[in-house]
Amino acid sequence: MKERIQRYFLWVTALILAMFCGCFLLMYVSPMKDVSLDLSVRSPDSLDYDPEQYDSKGWSVYTRQGDAAAELIPNGYGGYTGLELGQTFYFSRIMDEELDDPTLQLDANENRYAVWLDDALIYTDCPELDNRIGHLHLPMNEWLRDNPITISLPADYYGKTLTIAQSFPEWTETGSVTAWPASVRLYCGFAYESSLISETAKTMLLAVPAFLLTLTLLAGFAIRRDWGILCLSLVAFHWMTQRLVGTSFYFRYFISTTNMWQAALPMISTLGLLCYLTLRGGTRRKLLWVPVIGYALCVGCDLISLAVFPKFTSIFSFMVFLTNGLPSWLALSGLVTVLVMGSLWWRKENMFYRFFIPLAFLGIAISWTVQIFFVNRGFVLEQIAAGLAGGDISYVYSHTQSGITIAALLTAAAEMIRTELNRHVEKRLVEQRRELTMAGYENLRRQHEEVMMLRHDMLRHLNILHDMGGDERRTAYLTELIGQNQRIRPIVESGNEMLDIILNGKLGTAVDAGIRVDIQRSEAPPTLPLSDPDLCALVMNIVDNAVKAAKTADTPYIRMNIHEKDGYLVISCENSTGTPYVESPEKYEAVPKHGLGLKIIRNITERSEGTMLIEHDPDRVTVRVVLPLT
Repeated sequence: MKERIQRYFLWVTALILAMFCGCFLLMYVSPMKDVSLDLSVRSPDSLDYDPEQYDSKGWSVYTRQGDAAAELIPNGYGGYTGLELGQTFYFSRIMDEELDDPTLQLDANENRYAVWLDDALIYTDCPELDNRIGHLHLPMNEWLRDNPITISLPADYYGKTLTIAQSFPEWTETGSVTAWPASVRLYCGFAYESSLISETAKTMLLAVPAFLLTLTLLAGFAIRRDWGILCLSLVAFHWMTQRLVGTSFYFRYFISTTNMWQAALPMISTLGLLCYLTLRGGTRRKLLWVPVIGYALCVGCDLISLAVFPKFTSIFSFMVFLTNGLPSWLALSGLVTVLVMGSLWWRKENMFYRFFIPLAFLGIAISWTVQIFFVNRGFVLEQIAAGLAGGDISYVYSHTQSGITIAALLTAAAEMIRTELNRHVEKRLVEQRRELTMAGYENLRRQHEEVMMLRHDMLRHLNILHDMGGDERRTAYLTELIGQNQRIRPIVESGNEMLDIILNGKLGTAVDAGIRVDIQRSEAPPTLPLSDPDLCALVMNIVDNAVKAAKTADTPYIRMNIHEKDGYLVISCENSTGTPYVESPEKYEAVPKHGLGLKIIRNITERSEGTMLIEHDPDRVTVRVVLPLT
């Protein structure tokens, strides 16, 4: 009771810590409010403005030579006239917006810029020039910028005058001379960093569990050598990569000109899911391999086509169908076949599908409920019809597959938990049986000692009576009794005391039960490299299994052969049986009730670096154990 309370306390403590850590991480999932101000002289919708109501947002646009400044004339649409070709112009305003971590962004293209706060230079494209207001002549760029110019303003920027110098081309195709000041945006830098942190936290909250699930499945495959678990790990790996590839900063790290990963990973994940569900199937699961192999061939062709033709055009219509339409049709047909066959296995023979089928239909129902009532409310049928009209079933397939995938992962997790619990229960039962075996051996040993003492005392009493003399008939009778007592021999005399005690006790019980016992050879060294508990558990389980099986036969017998050969001890036990032998029956009991004897024999043999061989016919079973003597 005390241990149970301690275990519950540990679980509750772990749950509280997990909830605390989760709440702490959720703080980073919600980004700060993005305060962003558009300070542009012109905006993307400036052509819709009325020129007479045009708002310059506090900007003054002018040219300047030394201290002489000339105001430019606004055209009401964000453009200014009154300057010459190749002349640098300025636009300035007082910064009366107050933000934390102020950051200035200029949407620059081929122009060059210099920026001042009051008269202090804070940015320039041409540091080699005379960067004073009114003394600057900026040239044009020979290329277009890929990213805007980002400038961090000092904390004391409020109330100061922001001045921006912008270059102007030396020629124009239209002949008109109009300057268009760059778009200017002021935003909080913390908000931008917060959005990146938030996106990273959201990504990791989903990617890290998927990564841990992948590692767990791979560890399970390494332990159990279950290929289905390896196939399922591909699904978890796809979930992880899907989250990572979908981030806004993915292309900052991985620049790709093809859609290879985005197209290949979902197909490989689906192939792994189909293989996993097929490997978990029951009888006639070979039928499931037909759509799986077809889909695998399609995936292989698809990957080759993506490698050879990374970007398709309309002339490759067949290839477009090969990469978009055909895989979805094959995958959907495979999943439908799994659901149909799984429904047949549900009640009869397969525990996996007994859990999976209800979860799969529930997952599909939830997935489509979300689509119908929340995501594409009122447009689901139009989406399906549009896809079918173009031969594309990907919409139907993707939302069906998502429910099945979650059901498969939940069922796999339940199966692993159940297997682990059964393993612990089985381990506890093995230990209990080991203790009972040792207790049985101690009883046999005590009985053997008591019988030997009684036999010794009885023989001494008979000798005393014989020596006392008397009539000849009594003397002859006592002589016969003494001879019979001396001729009594145990069934087994191998040379190893423990082995003899176990075999004589167990085989004696078998003889009393009407089982014929045949000892072909009985040779063993006085000491063995096994511990007493292991030797006791090994031999008693071998004999107990043989006795139990022989009782079911029409002609019950047990044939033992124990001998040394080339530095090994060979223990061979053959017995008749009336029931067919099944080496690894599929059982679904919550607590295993049968097969522990063979598991104990196999574990002890492997622990002693020996080998175990089982030969079986319809009417006999032979267990042969070979143990090294050094």
